[in-house]
Amino acid sequence: MLFNIWVTQDCNLSCKYCYEKEKSKKNMSLQTADTVIEFILKYQTDKTNQVNFHGGEPLLNWDVIEYIIRQIIQSSLKKGRFRFSFTTNGILLTDDIVCFSKEKDVLISISVDGKPETHDKKRVDRNGKGTYHMVEEGLRRLDESEIRYEIRMTYDSETISELACNVKFLLENFDCSCLRWAPDYFDCGWNEEKVQIFAKQYRNIIEYQKEIKRELAEKIAVLNRDNFNKLGKCCGGITEMNIDTRGELYPCTFACGNEAFLIGNIREGPDVGRINRVHNTMQKGYPKCVICKNKDYCVGSRCKMINYIEDACCGNTYIENLCKLSNAEITLLRKQWML
Repeated sequence: MLFNIWVTQDCNLSCKYCYEKEKSKKNMSLQTADTVIEFILKYQTDKTNQVNFHGGEPLLNWDVIEYIIRQIIQSSLKKGRFRFSFTTNGILLTDDIVCFSKEKDVLISISVDGKPETHDKKRVDRNGKGTYHMVEEGLRRLDESEIRYEIRMTYDSETISELACNVKFLLENFDCSCLRWAPDYFDCGWNEEKVQIFAKQYRNIIEYQKEIKRELAEKIAVLNRDNFNKLGKCCGGITEMNIDTRGELYPCTFACGNEAFLIGNIREGPDVGRINRVHNTMQKGYPKCVICKNKDYCVGSRCKMINYIEDACCGNTYIENLCKLSNAEITLLRKQWML
C-alpha cells in the first residue's frame, strides 16, 4: 500500500510550472497526524507499505513528518514492512533532518532541474529569483553524509533542448543513487517541433549512457530496462491513498485537493461508491489508443485522470501533444532494447 501524506499546502518557492496552483498556509496538525497514523495502521498490508510525504514543501512541517515516522516505527500494530520517503526542493534540509533520515532509512527525493541556468528558469523563489545555489547546498550536505537520495528533474517545452546536458551535469556533479526525469504534464507548449527536440535529446542521453561507467549508467532510472513495464489499471483509492492536510482522501497526487475526486476521509475511511464512480469516469477511451501499439506503456492511455483534468485547461491539444511525446519516448526505448 502506498500512502502519500500532504503535510502542508505551503511552499517556500514559486516554481513556474507548479501544478498546485492554489497554495495556502494550511499545515497538517498533530491531532490530524494521530488520526492519519491510525488510518495507516488500519489499512496497512502485511507486506511492504510506502509512506511518502508531500507538500507544498513538506519540510515546512518537519515536526509532523518526524512524529508520524517515529509513531509508526514504534507501533506494536505494524504487520508489514514500512518504508518512508519525502520529496523536497532541498532548501530547508538541515543536519538534524539528514541525520534522522539516515538513521531511519528515509529516502529523500530532491527536485532539481539540472545546471544552474536551467534550474533557475523555472524553480524560483517568491521574488522570482533562481534557487539553484540554495538547492546545491542541500545536495552537498547529502553527499557529505553519504545518505541514499534520488534526484528528480522536471522538463517542459522550454527546457527540453537542455535535457541531455542536464542529465550529464547532475550525474557528474552529485552522488545520487538514482536520477529520474519527467515532463511537465500541464505544459501546453508542446508541439511537433518540441517533440522532435525531445527525441533528439533522448538519443543523446542513450549514447551518453553507453559511454560512461556501468555504475553511473545504472543510476539513470528512465533508461533502465526493468522500469519499462506494461502499465496496469489505475490503483488510486485501492492500493494508493493520498491524504491531504485535513485528512481527506484522494486517488492520486494529480487529483489531490480536487473535490471531484474526493473518495473519503481518514476518520470514516475510503468510500467504495466514490472510488468506483471515479474509476468509471476514468474509463473513457480515445479511439487512437485502441489501435496504438504503445498503449500498454503510455501514461496518457492509462491515466485518464491527467487527461480529464487537463482537458478542461488545454483541451484536445494537450492530449495530442502528450500522445506524441509518449510515443516518441516509448518508440526510442523499444528500439534501444529491440522490443
